[in-house]
Amino acid sequence: MPTIETILSQMSSVAKPQRKFLLTLFNALMYLPSRVNFRNLGRYTDYNEKTFSRWFSRPFNFLTFNLLILKGVLHGDGERIAAIDASFVPKSGRKSHGLDWFWNGSQGGRNAGKNYPC
Repeated sequence: MPTIETILSQMSSVAKPQRKFLLTLFNALMYLPSRVNFRNLGRYTDYNEKTFSRWFSRPFNFLTFNLLILKGVLHGDGERIAAIDASFVPKSGRKSHGLDWFWNGSQGGRNAGKNYPC
């Protein structure tokens, strides 16, 4: 599996300062012991929280980044599919996106099969 540094060096749109920042960011995300926000990122890295704010306002091509990661991991030319199970995401009543009924499978046996309004 290629390293993040190798993948970022393959992306021509990522300059050296941005590459250095992203490496620090991805490393911090791996070991951050609490909530991820600019303040905590500033506490646990050498960068200031304002620096994170500035870098996050700049564009980054996550599509190319993810495709290069997948190319390094997956071999062959077969068809692939990706799925995400978002049942662990808590719903917060009327503040949920797209106010509607949803199936909450994370409630287990007691509430299984019930629809909950948002």
